[in-house]
Amino acid sequence: MKSLLVSLLLAVGLLSGCEQPAHAAKHPHFKELQNLQTLGEQARQAELPILLMFGAEWCEFCEQLNEEIFEPMGLNGLYEGKVMFMRHVGVDEQALIPGWNGQMIKKSNWAYALDADLTPTVLFVDGSGREVAPRIVGISEITLYAGLVHQNLNTAYKNMGLSKQIPITPELLYLESQALESPHTPK
Repeated sequence: MKSLLVSLLLAVGLLSGCEQPAHAAKHPHFKELQNLQTLGEQARQAELPILLMFGAEWCEFCEQLNEEIFEPMGLNGLYEGKVMFMRHVGVDEQALIPGWNGQMIKKSNWAYALDADLTPTVLFVDGSGREVAPRIVGISEITLYAGLVHQNLNTAYKNMGLSKQIPITPELLYLESQALESPHTPK
């Protein structure tokens, strides 16, 4: 009886850890979407666009984007809450999340309604969910992908009526941030 109880507790403990999406464990700096309503409020307050990458665990191209583009963008601290909000949307997850208006939605149904169920698909939206830049479907050339994200962010800023603009590459964004942080020495 005691071993049955221990086995049951162990099983419950293991299963409770399964509630966290697998994406979150592998990519801690590129967050999984948990609440659209809250994210929309944050984006509206900060006047920033939201990048939503619709992906799936079985999608090799999604994993490539996660590892080579979005996780490094999240890790370096130059993007999240500064030039955009970034979230992964796992279309193969079963958990319901609050939508833009607080109503509970299933990510796969939402992706299908947006015609974003082909993975990977990247959308650029404002805090109300309106698309503000061209979407990116698939991967044409991974070495140019980050530049395409930057280009679409600048389009999003323009379409949102913002005067903000970022450099065309992550490297230039990094150099610009370093120049702003370094103290200017008089000549």
